[in-house]
Amino acid sequence: MARYMRPPNTSLFVRNISDESRPEDLRREFGRYGPIVDVYIPLDFYTRQPRGFAYIQYPFLKKIHHFSMLLTR
Repeated sequence: MARYMRPPNTSLFVRNISDESRPEDLRREFGRYGPIVDVYIPLDFYTRQPRGFAYIQYPFLKKIHHFSMLLTR
């Protein structure tokens, strides 16, 4: 038995997003699948430009599973 149990990951990794994408845009598009806790678009350290991917955090693991099933069809 593990001494430390991590909570399940509720983040969805989205790649190939446009450099012009904003968190509000992703929140609007992915918000139709359920409530969103946070949207994070990492920036390059030197250029301060978006790196082309994002993390969208949902409050429930069930939403992530449902959405990933839709993408794999």
